[in-house]
Amino acid sequence: MIAQIRAKTYKAGDKLPAERDLAETFCVSRPSVREAMIALEILGIVEIRGRSGIYVLDSAPSKLEEEGGKAAVRRDLDVGAFELIEARIVIEGETAGLAAASVKPEDITTLRALLARMNSDDIVEAEEADRAFHVHIASMTDNSALIDAVDHLWVLRIKSPLASQIMVRAQGGGHQARMDEHEAIVRALETGSGIAARRAMRRHLENVRDYLLDATETAELDALRRKLKSRRLAVVGRTRATSSAE
Repeated sequence: MIAQIRAKTYKAGDKLPAERDLAETFCVSRPSVREAMIALEILGIVEIRGRSGIYVLDSAPSKLEEEGGKAAVRRDLDVGAFELIEARIVIEGETAGLAAASVKPEDITTLRALLARMNSDDIVEAEEADRAFHVHIASMTDNSALIDAVDHLWVLRIKSPLASQIMVRAQGGGHQARMDEHEAIVRALETGSGIAARRAMRRHLENVRDYLLDATETAELDALRRKLKSRRLAVVGRTRATSSAE
């Protein structure tokens, strides 16, 4: 898509094809397309106009000329929330399966304490507890590579502008479902069943992925609602001004 914009296949002001069409054209998933579009929006190359579509901005040509045209492939935007979730499904699913084989009563106590902290109204406290929950499960494997891998995925989630942007758009809602999923992970670990623990972890992360997809669509719809409301208020204002003049 960047190459097509640079080649002026899509010029400033042009509307890009629908998300589903782009996914088929480039043979990638819809989450990948959505991440790419949000990355381009962050870089000032396109604008996502609610349900209206995605448009190439007037500033796109100059943005793509920055750093020899590499502005749109900056490394810090390469990792998005959906990519991280896919990696976590693979890595943390297997990690939970291994952890179940060596679970101790004190591990369950620690995880339940972290669950209580995750229910905090303090967003920072809840996020820290969530991270500690997943890292503790990794620590139960006594495998330093897995511990580092799980922790690094959380670091990427925090440091990547693209992942952070998607997470911000998805803030709010889905809290109780996530709490229930974490509780299911603890119960599965408590049984000592690797299969059950792996399944519970994968189900949780797959649900997070689906929630992010729904939430970003909702954000786009909300943006459209706000725009329409603004237009209605403008029309009402003009009508009242006209009536007063008469």
